[in-house]
Parts: sequence; C-alpha cells; structure tokens
Amino acid sequence: MSNIIFTKGANSFTFSKGREFPVYDPGQVNVPVDYSEGGQLYAYNKGIAEQFFNLTFKKLSATDYSNFDTWLKTTVVGPASTFTFTDENGTTHTVRLLNTKNPLQADGEDATGFLYSGTIQLREEI
Repeated sequence: MSNIIFTKGANSFTFSKGREFPVYDPGQVNVPVDYSEGGQLYAYNKGIAEQFFNLTFKKLSATDYSNFDTWLKTTVVGPASTFTFTDENGTTHTVRLLNTKNPLQADGEDATGFLYSGTIQLREEI
C-alpha cells in the first residue's frame, strides 16, 4: 500500500508513513429528525450521503509536521479550499480539510527532533 498524498494544483506532498489502525472512515446519511409536541418522530431523508476520513498518525517526523502545517495555513487555508486526497489504495477523493488548526502535537522525540501525532479530518465533497 502507498502512503497518503495531498495534491492541490502544482502543490503536493506525501506523508512519510501510513496512518494508524484501526482505520475509521465513517459514512453518514443526512436525515434530519424532529419530534412533534405529542412525541411523534419525524424524519426526512434528504438523500445526501457524506463520507468522512479520519487520518490518524503516530510519531510523524518534524518534516511531515511542517509540510502539513504549511498545507493547512497557506495551501488550502483550513476548510476554505478543496483538494485531492489519494488514499492508501491509490483512490482519489476530492475533499475539504475540516481542521482549522494543526491537530498534530509533539508527543515524543528521537535523534532527529520532535515526533508528532494526531488525527487529520477530511470530508469528501458531495
């Protein structure tokens, strides 16, 4: 399996390692639910399914952290822009970053410096 790739125009980067297991990429349907005063449940199927990706990484290098931080702040500016996410199987998805701040935190170090872990959240465009 390949590592995850983020691409927007000519800008692209690959994480140096794969994401952690368990992989949890939940799908979700949009069905608003409400209750009447008498307790009757009303549900409306809007027919729109959403796909989310939770990219959990452990012990990423400072280079991976820096690349993602630049991506977040200057390339896509959080959720402002869409981009292409290529998953481990080589499948491409047009997604939007849901994070507005860098979710990767220093949680260890090695001879090269700090190591970073966290979960990057993406939503596939409908």
